[in-house]
Amino acid sequence: MEARGRRISSAEARAVAVTLAALCVAAAAGAQEIPPSEAAGAEVQGAEVAAPDGWNSEAALILIERAIEARRHAWADSSLDRFRAEAQGHLYYIGDFRGQRHVIRADQVALDVRWQAPDRTVQTIVGRRHELRLPTNIQYHLDHLFLVLDNFGDRIRIGDGYEVEHVLHPAGTGARDIYDYRLADSLEIRIRGRSARVFELEVRPRESGTPAVVGSLFLERATGAIARMRLTFTPTAYLDRQIVRIVVDLRSALWEGRHWLPVEQDLEITRSLPWLDFPLETLIRTRLRVLDYHFDESAAFRLGPGQYVYAYPEEDLARFDGWETSLYGGPLEDAGVESGPTGDDLMRLVERAGRDLERAVLDARRLLPRQGLLGGRRLQLWFPNASGAIRARRAEGLLVGAGGAYRIDDLTELSLWGGFAAGEARPQARVGLRRRLGRFELEFDGWLRANRDVGREVASGALQTLALLVEGEDYQDPYFADGGRAGLVRETGSARWRVGVSAERHRAADLVVRTTPLGEGTLRPVRPVDEGDLAALDAGVALDLGRGLGARWGLDVEGEAATGAVGDFGFGRATVALRAARESLGGGWGWASEIEFGAAGGDLPAQRLFLLGGRGSLPGHAFRGWGGDRMGLWRAEVSRSLASPWVRLRGRGAVGWAGLGTAGAAAARRFGVGESAGLRGSAGLGLGLFYDLLRIDVMRGLGGGSAGEGDWVVLLSLDPRIRGIL
Repeated sequence: MEARGRRISSAEARAVAVTLAALCVAAAAGAQEIPPSEAAGAEVQGAEVAAPDGWNSEAALILIERAIEARRHAWADSSLDRFRAEAQGHLYYIGDFRGQRHVIRADQVALDVRWQAPDRTVQTIVGRRHELRLPTNIQYHLDHLFLVLDNFGDRIRIGDGYEVEHVLHPAGTGARDIYDYRLADSLEIRIRGRSARVFELEVRPRESGTPAVVGSLFLERATGAIARMRLTFTPTAYLDRQIVRIVVDLRSALWEGRHWLPVEQDLEITRSLPWLDFPLETLIRTRLRVLDYHFDESAAFRLGPGQYVYAYPEEDLARFDGWETSLYGGPLEDAGVESGPTGDDLMRLVERAGRDLERAVLDARRLLPRQGLLGGRRLQLWFPNASGAIRARRAEGLLVGAGGAYRIDDLTELSLWGGFAAGEARPQARVGLRRRLGRFELEFDGWLRANRDVGREVASGALQTLALLVEGEDYQDPYFADGGRAGLVRETGSARWRVGVSAERHRAADLVVRTTPLGEGTLRPVRPVDEGDLAALDAGVALDLGRGLGARWGLDVEGEAATGAVGDFGFGRATVALRAARESLGGGWGWASEIEFGAAGGDLPAQRLFLLGGRGSLPGHAFRGWGGDRMGLWRAEVSRSLASPWVRLRGRGAVGWAGLGTAGAAAARRFGVGESAGLRGSAGLGLGLFYDLLRIDVMRGLGGGSAGEGDWVVLLSLDPRIRGIL
């Protein structure tokens, strides 16, 4: 469907009797009813096996000519005068934060679609609802909300012409002048209880640099009608420089034995900043599904010329009660989730629904192995996160940095970052190379004077800078590392595996900021680490264990082994973490639990001790006041929305233990920590504000005996979903 006009916002889509006019399109929109040609069918069938010449074989060209003629003459020979269709769809606006995807907004629309020969169409939004999970002012284009008829037309147009416009359809008039075709497969498809024999015809542009599509047409053998169209675009087809890629999957079915009409459509649009390579992308993923067609209403309506789209008034949209699925039921229903999925459920199942779209991208790369398919600029400004531009740490002072990223091809990217720490008057640098090989990703990294923390990160980089300026605490125990790492990552349906080898030199850090910049307090000293060369092998796996007890479960296993035969350290270290979470969509109760165990052997350096206490583990106790070569930690949280999305009540608790053996005794003495002497705990209440992005907790440390009691503390933190990009 093509429609000209400005963008439609979520508010405009619910506006009172808004009429959004659209100009007539170059080709008709509606059904295809094509009389079969036995001769043509026989020619294709006979040539099906004998196509060793690949591109533009006789069989492929016969089939595409049949499809072009079928689209050109469909209306003159069609007995279909008019139809009415009921359709419903889901739109998900998704944020990709450092590789972790989260739904920002979910929408659901109900459509009334009316078509009259030869090219008259009216589509009306009769119902709409949505939920915001993170703040956004996203505006959807018209054709993101409506049904595509006749597989677009001779000229493909997406995003009201702002994203893609005037790209020649691979079965449009004149398409053979710019496209190559290859007969790939013959198969039988079954949709809505009917089956049809179709050929898969692969399509690619003849010349690089041409605004065109890349992908597959699935054509009915007898008529040349398009049963399915799964494709993406060449980079020159994207008019918006923010577009990284667009993937389309349109599926049709045979109705009443002779009319090919759309039944489902999927669309995915990925965007990023054109001038900045930052660990944040956004995606729009839509699925529309036709529920039913009505062909017996010849006197029910009469349409004027052209194509138009409308929306009911806001109050009428809200009163619609004919939803076939839940707000999160569209791409999720095949996975058996009926209602109330957790946040992790939602993202995993949306990803499952997008596998056909990912298949289109993989196929396109295979068809054009030497040509890029991603939009945007190849050379961009690059920061590992916001703190890579400017930050303050007590072992660095003020650091200012910048970098660049160059996309060698769609699968390979090179990045370089450099910064200067004014407090210690020394430079820092890092270089990285990423190469995608199917489900594998190769990683090569090198770094000069990288700022490392002895324990795990417990606060976002921006919050660390703010805390140092105000409180004189940056929530880390730093040291510096020079070296490199080579790694391999593999993703499967329910697991992410990684393995790597590294070699680096560790150096102790010094305190270069001695008083609170905005106060007069004295800063905490920098603890000593063991200097020397480290040669290590690391491995890990993150497993999705599925659902149980109403929650999503996951297991993370990590390990590291270093050898003294190459470096100065010889030890083994492993952690196991079991996580469960249930986040109630739209409010209500939610809960999360995580239990983690760690153990180490050999001769541990101080920078590989397990540390407990304070923010990130046991609030209310001294920050990393205990440590050892064995550790156990359980953290839990329950929460309920009080005024969604503005205020959420949270209850938090944690229990932990750290023990010392021969592996870590000497390192613990050097670092200045001891074992916890039993279980220690923390408990408190807090509030999550503004979509739970800002969190304020009041907690108290608990322990055995009066000497073990902690203090009351007030903690300010950020949503973990955005922690990594700050």
